Amino acid sequence: MGRSAQIWVLMALGLLFGLFADLGAADPVVLNNEGVNLSELRAFDLLCKCETGCIVNTVSLSSGGSYLAVGGFDHNVSLFNLEGKKLWNYTTGDIVYTVSISPDGTRVAAGSNDKKIYFFNREGNLLWSYETGGSLNSVTVSSDGSCVAAGSEDGKIYFFNREGKLLWNFDSGDAIRSIAISRDGSYITAGGSNQCIYLFDSKGNKVWERRTGSVINSVCMTPYAHYVAAGGSNYNVYLLNQKGEFSWMHNPAYWISSVSLTSNGSYLAAGSFDDKIYLFNSTGTKLWDYKAKDDIYSVVISPDASFIAAGSWDDTLYVLNMEGEEFWNYSCGGNINSVSISHDSSVLAAGSDDGAAYLFERNSTVFARLFGDERFLSKEGLKDLYLDKEAEAGLPPKEDVVTTEGVENVVEIVPASSGKVSGNTKNEINHTADNSISAESSLTLPGLLNFFGFPIVLLLAVLIVVLCLKYRTSKKRSRDENFDDFENLDDEKHRSENR
Repeated sequence: MGRSAQIWVLMALGLLFGLFADLGAADPVVLNNEGVNLSELRAFDLLCKCETGCIVNTVSLSSGGSYLAVGGFDHNVSLFNLEGKKLWNYTTGDIVYTVSISPDGTRVAAGSNDKKIYFFNREGNLLWSYETGGSLNSVTVSSDGSCVAAGSEDGKIYFFNREGKLLWNFDSGDAIRSIAISRDGSYITAGGSNQCIYLFDSKGNKVWERRTGSVINSVCMTPYAHYVAAGGSNYNVYLLNQKGEFSWMHNPAYWISSVSLTSNGSYLAAGSFDDKIYLFNSTGTKLWDYKAKDDIYSVVISPDASFIAAGSWDDTLYVLNMEGEEFWNYSCGGNINSVSISHDSSVLAAGSDDGAAYLFERNSTVFARLFGDERFLSKEGLKDLYLDKEAEAGLPPKEDVVTTEGVENVVEIVPASSGKVSGNTKNEINHTADNSISAESSLTLPGLLNFFGFPIVLLLAVLIVVLCLKYRTSKKRSRDENFDDFENLDDEKHRSENR
């Protein structure tokens, strides 16, 4: 091998060595997070503080978190972008207690104490409004923005198409406090002061009605209404199937303010005025509870089931993992009345009494480390993560489902995939975000490099040493041959002179 060829080989091997070493060092994923001090992790970063100057009652995020709808004591419905810029606001006749934004951010529904329902496009143009017989406690818009459901203090449930035509209403006889709609708008569930939980189809037919003996403060459902959850003022949490049969009920403690279901109904989180967050499995077993410093007003499980966010009247936004461990919190300067999470679980919003809505972005590196999955590091990866959970439930991937929660019936967007209740136990939680993902992520290029990296680097090191030794040997042999040639040439010169 020529000297120049040897140099080029050595340079190439050096570059390969550096590449593999760099890839191994750059990978932030730790497949085992045992020993990680959760309190030292900055799981979310503050993106912006959306100032309204007045108490914020309700927030609702679009699918990717690009748009945030806000309602509050200033009588305004407002829309902010991800940078915190107010795109528009509309002043109603009274306090706004409930808003809902469609997943694509093109439609915003709001309910006010002036007894009116409002429906806007993304530009802030009022498309229509409708006056009811009482203050609006809850409004929700379907995933495609084709229909709107609302619950009022006049005891009625209202259902509209996108043009604002009232398709039907139902009089429950007492205030409707919370309402939710299925992903495709086929089902509507509601609960209120008459102590009943309802399920209707989109044509207004009552599928079932169940009396609970408790004022219902909060309802939610899986995307196709396979399961309905509710929280009541008699301290009970309820889970019902699509036939209206009680799968279970549980009396954890005090007044239940908020409920949230995972995609397939396997887990139910609840917030209570006993200052606690609770998690139950599909059989009704209480897995754990977490105590804050004041009432819990709003609880949401992230769409990918990697965390639970809760807003408390101790001014703090809490984030817990599915084992009930707090790994991040943030003081919002006032009572937190509403929490919302984007479809891809990357953006978190909270509405506070301090006159602002807070927007946070998930720290992807921290989450990749916590859950041992590289897909947290990219938007496409998060999409794949969500689609995997859809596939597990045996359903085609679709948009978010809108559900409501909170005593004031704050609207949340909780994408989920329905399916048969799995009957998981606490030992099966282990980050409900999907344990199967670790195997798949090991098949990615960085994963393969991590697996084969050491043998490859060792082999390269051996090759480099062998080539260096060969080069030195070849060089010495060449010097010896040159020296012999020089001696022979000198002898020949002497012989010629003697002639």
